[in-house]
Amino acid sequence: MNYYSLYGEIDLLYQRKEMHLNNALSFWSNFVNEERVLFYNPLERELIMGAKRLKAFQAGESYLQFPYIFSTRTFFPTVKEQKWAGLGNESISFAYYLVEKDGNQTLYYYKDCLDIQDRELESHRHVFEMLADDYEEWQELFNNVQQEILLGKVKKVVISREVKIACDTVVSVESVLNNLLEKNPNCFVFAYCKKGKTFLGATPEILVRKEKEQIISHALAGTIARSEQTQDENQKTLLLNDPKNRHEHQVVLDYIANVMKTYSDEVVVGETTTLTLKNLHHLQTCIKAKANANSPLPDWVARLHPTPALGGYPVRDALEIIARFEKHERGLYAAPIGMINEHGDGVFVAGIRSALIDKNMVYAYAGCGIVEKSACAEEYLESNNKMKSILESL
Repeated sequence: MNYYSLYGEIDLLYQRKEMHLNNALSFWSNFVNEERVLFYNPLERELIMGAKRLKAFQAGESYLQFPYIFSTRTFFPTVKEQKWAGLGNESISFAYYLVEKDGNQTLYYYKDCLDIQDRELESHRHVFEMLADDYEEWQELFNNVQQEILLGKVKKVVISREVKIACDTVVSVESVLNNLLEKNPNCFVFAYCKKGKTFLGATPEILVRKEKEQIISHALAGTIARSEQTQDENQKTLLLNDPKNRHEHQVVLDYIANVMKTYSDEVVVGETTTLTLKNLHHLQTCIKAKANANSPLPDWVARLHPTPALGGYPVRDALEIIARFEKHERGLYAAPIGMINEHGDGVFVAGIRSALIDKNMVYAYAGCGIVEKSACAEEYLESNNKMKSILESL
């Protein structure tokens, strides 16, 4: 794999070595006590794993000679809950990377090459229990938010649930990751492990991509559950023609396009189509812009996060309502999570359909966009469907 063929050969801090692991996740399990990251990009069909923190980057610092930079931001600028302590708001490189693409595996290593042992993946079926029925809490949150909408303070607010799940054993992260990768081939699968805690998920939502001078974002809003095979096409048609979902989608689309037009004279809005996942269909529209010569990807993340698909609209007012009424802290949930190459190109996704794992505890997250005509029970059911990504992976 000639990673630098587009740019020419560059002297790297890293050496490279071909690998032939039967189980790519062996790389993850070879670094049990180290900080680790996993990022699967379905558009490139590329799996990147990093292990052992090497360097944290300051804002604006060059990435040259570092093949992959993992970058995160928390949903809100700060966090208070101990379970989120130390997670997020960093751009870091690792001493070791395993990259799998087009059937080839490449190990990147800084200084010392390790003998990565190929290990058989043990599939683990976790026995777990939901610790509480949270519908009453959801109902209270929904009613408070809808009242703000009816008063005309906002048009949309994205509210979320934190569901506490206790497993009978310490969670096998490798098994969960393998399930996420197998069951969600059209999603970005991510995991970040630090000090014994792992935040992971399978998200369909691209916040922003940068490919040389092109900036690409995706409006993803509007949801319907999948049906039996014979009825599934009808579900797509219903979604495309549903006034509530089209309105919710248009709010997100207009916001992203307007932000892009603020920083670019060339913005193109694509056709609205459906994105099909394992359990759901979503409305999706691609928006492209030509970036200025000096337009770093992290700057675009700051401009676009959070979109109305993740926070609401108007954004600032919706965020204030979320902070006021949600009883849990979002941390990395619905926050920007990305991988950048040394030339500054890369992709950031929204950390949705996700969970924080700490030993035998799983904190699973899902959210829904609430507008004036939303119904509490229907939105709760939709959030259950979104949470299946995590529950099925256990």
